[in-house]
Amino acid sequence: MLRELGETTGNNRRRWFSDDYFDLIVWYDENRRATGFQLCYDKLGKEHAFTWKDGAEATHNRIDEGEASPFKNMSPVLVADGVIPYDEIRRQFESRAKNVGPEIYDLVMGKLQD
Repeated sequence: MLRELGETTGNNRRRWFSDDYFDLIVWYDENRRATGFQLCYDKLGKEHAFTWKDGAEATHNRIDEGEASPFKNMSPVLVADGVIPYDEIRRQFESRAKNVGPEIYDLVMGKLQD
């Protein structure tokens, strides 16, 4: 079940929700209007990120964890990746997003259905 981890204020306000499958970060403008979100999924498997920003096309990326060596471990980066498993993501989000509130739930589900 997604739980809120934190909220920031000011010009870079965001809310962050997390569980063992998803990380969801929602960005807001100064008027508290959602301007984008990043939904990272399959965190314990092959993690991917679905990102939507107001006025732009949504993107889908795989999260490259960097090097596995203990001597050289680079920061994770987003790399282009293939087909989005929309049905699975919607099913998982529907069952895990009871605590995000209706505004965020509707925003994310709406973009996953576009």
